[in-house]
Amino acid sequence: MEPTPIDVTSSGGWQTIVAHLPEEFEALAKEHKVLEVQYGEAKITTATDLLRLVLVHAGTGLGLRQTVALVAEDGGPDVSHVTLHKKMRLASPYLAALVRRVTQSGGVDAAPERWAGYELALVDASTFCGPGAESTDARVHLQLRLTDLAILEARMEDRSVGESFKRFTWHAGQLALGDRGYANPPGIASVVEQGADVLVRVNRQALPMFAPHGDRVDVMAWLRSLKAHSPRERTVVVRSHEHDFDVQGRLIAVRLPAAEAEKARVRVRREFGGKTSALDLEAAQYVVLFTTVPTSRMPIGMCLELYRLRWQVELAFKRWKSLCHFDQLPNYRDDTILAWLNAKLLLALLMHRMASGASALFPPAQQNEEPDMALDAMEGRQHSLATNRQGVAAA
Repeated sequence: MEPTPIDVTSSGGWQTIVAHLPEEFEALAKEHKVLEVQYGEAKITTATDLLRLVLVHAGTGLGLRQTVALVAEDGGPDVSHVTLHKKMRLASPYLAALVRRVTQSGGVDAAPERWAGYELALVDASTFCGPGAESTDARVHLQLRLTDLAILEARMEDRSVGESFKRFTWHAGQLALGDRGYANPPGIASVVEQGADVLVRVNRQALPMFAPHGDRVDVMAWLRSLKAHSPRERTVVVRSHEHDFDVQGRLIAVRLPAAEAEKARVRVRREFGGKTSALDLEAAQYVVLFTTVPTSRMPIGMCLELYRLRWQVELAFKRWKSLCHFDQLPNYRDDTILAWLNAKLLLALLMHRMASGASALFPPAQQNEEPDMALDAMEGRQHSLATNRQGVAAA
């Protein structure tokens, strides 16, 4: 179901949003002390007033001065842009708490007990444009806990800083999930060195693997030996020159059904254009993963299913990025950027609540999805998840 456009700047639109907020949103504001002032008379006295200012700012992309003027004109609190800026700097923990409350009723199937006791942590990076920018000028690296979509870490870097698990802190009991961009030896070794495990889509060029105490694994030769569409795995070793140890793990792969393989090849041609090689097209017919999780803890089928969940979450963020303009940063302060990201995430979740009645966070299976999601077909589910790329008003 398509999200209904809501005018967050109007009183009527705002009341619609309030109706979908967690019941305890006012109490949470007091708990996180975002309504307190150090001196003078408080001008923002309720969570309703605070959230209206913050969400209008995040949802419309307006500057601070324009936001406070617009809200005051429509009967909201009359505050200065400096006041709103200060509140934004303090609001991130409160907004994150609201996101957790919303996701508790949303059905993300990522609870630790479902996945061998692991805390699932998805990492991804996205390019952003700062105020007045005409092209990409920054990259935000995000680490999200899938259980409640909590932003564990958000790092603002120059656009030249690439994706790597090394950008984040890890701890025992976590399972780091990443796409091909994170499949490199230093990043994987960094996760393991800190006591966590990793599950990542293999990048043939960036992730050389070796047989235990042996030669380098010819991944393509091994893939060609796969029979039908049954998944297989083998033990491999990843060697990082930046670390003093080898990382032993499992190379997991499955051949896609013919129709899904052709969709994958179309995607590769679209992505690489004239630089597409015959080997790239051949490799597109396989899903290939590397993980440090032992087979006894997470069988091969569960690993493939978990990667499908990771992609499902990524599809949701692609949709939200289109709907809520996640790719436009208001400024470069880490504290306000984190508040802004949590506000955008809260808006996206509330918008989904309005459209679906607080059912599952992610849409039901539909047609015409990205070819990578052919993992469903491997399990006999001849469907895929659709990405909604049509923009609506942010709220």
